[in-house]
Amino acid sequence: MTTQPKLRRYLIARHGETNYNKERRVQGTVDEPCTLTLDGITQAKSLGDYIAKRISGKVQDGDDKGDNDIAPPITQAWCSPLTRCKQTYAAISEVCSAHTNTNCESSTRSTLPNPTIHSNLHEIELATWQNRLRQDIINEEPDNWKVFKETPKLLTLMKDGKEFRPVVDCWERGLECWHTIRSQTAARDEDGAIFIMAHGAIGQCMLLQALGLSIDNYGKSRRYSFDNCECIEIEWPDDNNDNEEMSCSVRWRRVHPDPGEWKSTLSSQKMGCGLSSSR
Repeated sequence: MTTQPKLRRYLIARHGETNYNKERRVQGTVDEPCTLTLDGITQAKSLGDYIAKRISGKVQDGDDKGDNDIAPPITQAWCSPLTRCKQTYAAISEVCSAHTNTNCESSTRSTLPNPTIHSNLHEIELATWQNRLRQDIINEEPDNWKVFKETPKLLTLMKDGKEFRPVVDCWERGLECWHTIRSQTAARDEDGAIFIMAHGAIGQCMLLQALGLSIDNYGKSRRYSFDNCECIEIEWPDDNNDNEEMSCSVRWRRVHPDPGEWKSTLSSQKMGCGLSSSR
């Protein structure tokens, strides 16, 4: 008798607005100079309200299985090593703790699990572009900027005296992140959703990979991009141990700040990533 792989829920969120975001300055892997703005902290606390309700079992699942179904609470968490993600996670956790203190009953506790810090969840490394204003790059390196916008995977910058492809590197790290997170989740075999606190580029890579879309789709549609503190949810069965290839998810949706309907992975594959500002 064949056992069906267990369905898992993964939530991926981007950090709150930083001073670099506000200045339209490229941050990439730059760390300590990047810190959340007041708006970024407000965004993180707003996401925290959703996460707290999710943990305490107060979020309706919003699918076709029944109006009374509750979205799985968060029982595991992962986080980028960069400060802006740790700050966002701390702000979310603070809100969750406040919910717990307000609702002391054990059935409504909202404590966010301590995250596993995973080095490969860091943001795309943009080498010589980092710390520079976006408009300066556009003005000073128009050819490179055109490549970045039209065929991102071909963008080539210099790093340590060698040619370096930032999007390809980010894509490969996304694959490693999924392998590590999903294999450890399957090994622990706990019920509940997995929360991943990350960045815009690595988050987009991981979403596209979950949907079975290729690196050619990176940066081609806002449909798969992340605004600050935006959070998406993916439903994905564990991989079959007999199959070395990574499976695809089943469906996905945006859950914060603007909740959306579930979209099937198959329909997203058929739709592709045609240039669009629509989500």
